[in-house]
Amino acid sequence: MGKSLWKSMRFPQPKVGQADELLVSIVRIAHNSTMEQPPRQKFPAIATLEDAPFSALAGLKVETASEGAATVRMPFHLRLLNYGPPDVPIHGGAIATLADFAACAAVWTMPQTSNSATVSLTVNYSAPGIQSDLIAKAVVRRAGKRVASLTVEVRDNRGTVVADALVTYKIA
Repeated sequence: MGKSLWKSMRFPQPKVGQADELLVSIVRIAHNSTMEQPPRQKFPAIATLEDAPFSALAGLKVETASEGAATVRMPFHLRLLNYGPPDVPIHGGAIATLADFAACAAVWTMPQTSNSATVSLTVNYSAPGIQSDLIAKAVVRRAGKRVASLTVEVRDNRGTVVADALVTYKIA
């Protein structure tokens, strides 16, 4: 663009209050959650968890993570079903795997975690997961020097609670 053309362009001056609204919009865009680092980059241990052979077999992916919390998706696949046609429930062991993985991911978002192991996993099933991805949200409820207690809620695509879990992790 030549200098003379640039000088001839006129931009409307914002009205009173519009400049503030524009600034607020710019700040919102700058802090948009879609622009944050993916969990694998923000918490490098998550990449290791996702890439483990068993996690990869189940298709487990961390969708969001923040310190002490993680949301994990297990995509629907026929290999996760009880025996029968595609409209049978997802196997309870697959749901327990999802809950344990989500809890593990949440534990590894804490800065003090350098090692972890599942101590206890209690899963309460409340509805069948049928032909749906399952989404688990894990939250650290309490973390001491050696033990962390977490809750996990597993929902289907319709938002129905399929299971909830109480998980205890040894941490170091």
